[in-house]
Amino acid sequence: MILSRFAVLTSVLFLAISSVPGQNPQMKSVLPVVKSAEIPLYPHIARLARIQGTAQMKVWTDGASIAKVEGSGAHKLLIDAAKQNLRTWHFYPHKPISFTVTFVYSLEGTEVAGSVNPSLFLELPTRVEIRTKPHPIETEVAH
Repeated sequence: MILSRFAVLTSVLFLAISSVPGQNPQMKSVLPVVKSAEIPLYPHIARLARIQGTAQMKVWTDGASIAKVEGSGAHKLLIDAAKQNLRTWHFYPHKPISFTVTFVYSLEGTEVAGSVNPSLFLELPTRVEIRTKPHPIETEVAH
């Protein structure tokens, strides 16, 4: 009986310690706060080519803005667009830090020719989702 109470108490203590704030190095309380940034857009060429994907962007800050960016996990067009957008981010003063930002590019719905406004979901500074409609596939008609 004493052994089972000890096991239960140990389990509860372990769960309490593992959920203490500050254990996760990328918790929102230590991440910088975005002060300003340009609106992220879906690259036009990627939309025409129907390229979608998720870019994992590792960023390093200097205490005010992005100092370095490395990207992976998606087509180069999407990584380049994410890098371009990240270079516009400015933060409230903070200690230099590194963290990962996930950019999700997706095409949804019916095809639309010409320019369209994207739908954006921002969970700054760690997640950016850009959704837009696919461009129709252009085909040549033989004469």
